[in-house]
Amino acid sequence: MTPPFPEPPASAEVGDGRAPASPSGRTGAVPPVPPAAPLVLGPGDPGESGWVEAHSIGEIEELVRAGHTVVVTPARLAAATAGDERDAEAAELTAASICAWAGARVFRTDRREQVRLAVEMTDSLAGRRPPALTRRGLA
Repeated sequence: MTPPFPEPPASAEVGDGRAPASPSGRTGAVPPVPPAAPLVLGPGDPGESGWVEAHSIGEIEELVRAGHTVVVTPARLAAATAGDERDAEAAELTAASICAWAGARVFRTDRREQVRLAVEMTDSLAGRRPPALTRRGLA
């Protein structure tokens, strides 16, 4: 029986050291190592000693390139842009998404569930995690 979707063509020979053999005996690309899952903490929750707090997007990118686990507080980053309380939540979720895209993995917030969903959506869009639900052939 043939599989419903053909496997991609092999780009390397089995045993040449460039690509591992798949269970079917064919070779393929080595999947990338996924980054650590994001962690959403409350404002008073303790952190780990190796984490580094970032206060700007540029700082996040620099610390991620250096290999650090970056902690951000999206409400602080969003405080400059929010006009009133209704805008504050949207600004915080936007800041959390931008920080996640830049590579931050630990988030301190009062809105834990909303920030977790925003970060998971951003990771799906960035290709770091599979989407929770996919649909095909909706036309």
